[in-house]
Amino acid sequence: MANSVAAKGAAKAKGDGLWKRMSRFLRESWIEVIKKASWPTWAELKKSTAVVIIAVLVVAVYIGVIDTVLSKITNPLLGMAVPKK
Repeated sequence: MANSVAAKGAAKAKGDGLWKRMSRFLRESWIEVIKKASWPTWAELKKSTAVVIIAVLVVAVYIGVIDTVLSKITNPLLGMAVPKK
């Protein structure tokens, strides 16, 4: 119990207002993004984007097929006839 109280006190310094904490957070976040993060190269970015687009298309087709199959199974069971054109 005493350790958790001490840890909370160390995390938030006494007297720091909301705006000061927010500005410190934003400043530290900016440093993290600019100086510490490693960004992908243009070639890596294009490859990753292609992988994501292909994965989304595969999942969309999979969900569409499953939806169609389940609709064909459940519609007759529920008495929902699909109107013919």
